[in-house]
Amino acid sequence: MNDERPVQITPSQAQRLRTPMMGMIITMVVLSGILAVFWFMNPEPDVTYSRDEDVHEAAAWAADVTDYSPIAADVPDGWTANYARWETRAEQGVEVWEVGYTTANVNFLGFAQTDHANPAWVNAETNMAPATGSITAEGLTLETREEGDRRYYVLEAEENSIDGTTVVISTDAQEAEFQAGLDAIIDSIGRDVPQNDDAEEGND
Repeated sequence: MNDERPVQITPSQAQRLRTPMMGMIITMVVLSGILAVFWFMNPEPDVTYSRDEDVHEAAAWAADVTDYSPIAADVPDGWTANYARWETRAEQGVEVWEVGYTTANVNFLGFAQTDHANPAWVNAETNMAPATGSITAEGLTLETREEGDRRYYVLEAEENSIDGTTVVISTDAQEAEFQAGLDAIIDSIGRDVPQNDDAEEGND
């Protein structure tokens, strides 16, 4: 019959066992301290940053490839441009100048302009929203379409007596902001945009 007795360790053995554990604890404390220093040294991210494209500069570049003057609206102070670009809608065969703004009240208002519009492109730009009527601005008639909180205003080429382009405006802004944006867009239709070479000469 085996005589089983509990295993006992000497004080020196216990000390040797505790030494690696203490080393691990000290290492973790030191690493935590270093991470805390880096955490407090890094500034908080700037959550107020908003993108603001230079629409007039982008319009000047687009004017080099368009047969019309791209709209570069003088929108109200406090608005920022999320994008300003010249793109090809291959699926509809349409080349488009488009700009999107965030208003001072953090709403959206944007437009798309082309001189080669077709029904498929207009429907795509308005997300197939149903027509709801029309409005008149500066003597121009725009068809209104609406889907949920988003409203669309379509200035057809045949209704555009200024430069004959088709312009689709989309927005979820309230009436006052929309009216300000609409006025700025209409006022800039057909207005010449300075070429980039001219702007660079002016800065010399």
